Amino acid sequence: MHQHRILVLEDEPELAELLVELLRDLAYDVESVGRMEDALAALQRGPRCAVLADLTLPDVAREEVVGSLRTRSGTAKILLMSAIPAADLERLGRKLSVDRVIPKPFDLDEFEDALVFGCGL
Repeated sequence: MHQHRILVLEDEPELAELLVELLRDLAYDVESVGRMEDALAALQRGPRCAVLADLTLPDVAREEVVGSLRTRSGTAKILLMSAIPAADLERLGRKLSVDRVIPKPFDLDEFEDALVFGCGL
């Protein structure tokens, strides 16, 4: 059952660790990877309810992040994170047809709302 499984794609180890801790505290089953190649492999191992992905990654161009994930994520919601200005992130999110955008730094309540939207609990 993948109802509460989340894949975190974040290349900053400290932030990835923080996200994993937070998500596990919220009772999600979490896997974290730092590269697109590893994310695509993880998605082949089983479905997720959501992919929480950083926009800027070392092994893929910004413009390709969402498209690459969509090829393997099935019905998973794509939640895109970035430190770019929130208005720019919203516009980009609409352009890329992501399910939600999450500006960095996070507002914890908004972050949790995005997760509930993605996976419920």
